Amino acid sequence: MKDKVAGNKNPAVVYDDGRYTLGLDDGKPYLSVGENTYSLSCQPYEPCLYIKGENGGFTVVHNAFDPYDALEAFSKNEAALSVTGYEYNALDFCRMVEYASRFADISIDCAEKIFDKSIKNGQTAKESGVILQKTTVSDENRVICDADFDAVINGYPDCVIDFCLVKNDNSAKGYDAHRSALFQACRRIMADEWVYDTDKAKAEKIGADVLFARINEAGELNYRHAFLHPPYETNYTDADFERVNEALFPNGTKELEAYEWTTDWSDYFDEGHEWWGAFCYTVYDKGLDRFAVILASATD
Repeated sequence: MKDKVAGNKNPAVVYDDGRYTLGLDDGKPYLSVGENTYSLSCQPYEPCLYIKGENGGFTVVHNAFDPYDALEAFSKNEAALSVTGYEYNALDFCRMVEYASRFADISIDCAEKIFDKSIKNGQTAKESGVILQKTTVSDENRVICDADFDAVINGYPDCVIDFCLVKNDNSAKGYDAHRSALFQACRRIMADEWVYDTDKAKAEKIGADVLFARINEAGELNYRHAFLHPPYETNYTDADFERVNEALFPNGTKELEAYEWTTDWSDYFDEGHEWWGAFCYTVYDKGLDRFAVILASATD
């Protein structure tokens, strides 16, 4: 199909169901999902499917498709066969690409998790009741660089906690807004080093008193414990912990809304599960209208 595509300079729609539009524009494969359009390309020698969003997001799907071959098959009403043995029709391909686009790096077998038994063949995610998390603004646009906070936290090089500040884009409210912020932070913190699926994360709302709680007698890991006692001991004190959080939340704690998330949705947390511990918090600062995402996982 590459030879055919080379001479095709006009838009050619291979599949359109009102939600997804899959086709060629100026000879190049693309997928449109609502207002989002992704360009599709490949590295045939591995092979990888590359998904590039208009907002700057970029995904590599390993052991996937040459999109030209897939589109040619769909144009003939034929299936495209995955290396896993899954036979794709055009709708399946669109759903897989939309799902994979949430990640920086993912294998085809992980991307095929979208084909859950709870989603019937031919249904869109919305019709099935499964809501796919989509990126409406790139992490480069939503992730905040706060020079004042960076100057403080950089003074604690042995800290094993990962911090990420995320703008509130008002695309969601409450719990869903926290999940959206978590997803943006994972794109930045985890990048292509770890597999993650924030749709599987669950959370409980907690108060500031729980978030900043003292170290308990049982020695269970919490935010303060993680800062003061990483796997390799430091001389950090409660005063240091307070200094970091005064920089992170300069308006104090009265307007903070915090959630504590489960840690079973990414292999980022695996090392912490072995011994030291792991945690994940999202904290919305109403005064600053931004989220602080706080993660930790480590081993000796």
